[in-house]
Amino acid sequence: MNHRIVIALATGALLLGGSPTFAQGRDEAKPPMHMHKSDMDHRSDKQVATEYKSEATQLREKAESHRKLAKLYHNRTPPKGAASYENVAKHCERLAQYYEDAAMEAESVAAELSK
Repeated sequence: MNHRIVIALATGALLLGGSPTFAQGRDEAKPPMHMHKSDMDHRSDKQVATEYKSEATQLREKAESHRKLAKLYHNRTPPKGAASYENVAKHCERLAQYYEDAAMEAESVAAELSK
């Protein structure tokens, strides 16, 4: 077998397999998957629920802002030529929907923590 091929195969095996100690060091740095905000700083669930409610309010404000921007772009006169602002308006509408969905998620978490 060619010496270069042997070196390439050995290097590939080391890169793909990795060493066990390297893999352990990587896992130790990751926080457990079950953590939520209250696990990180030991606050009560009610306190965290209040923060999620506040976050939902802020997200809804961003959604409303993007809905207004979309409306502005829908009504804006396009520049000369075949260009339009339709793609920009759709972008704003999608962002508004994402923010609204995130707000609903935050409220859901707040409701769960308030039980």
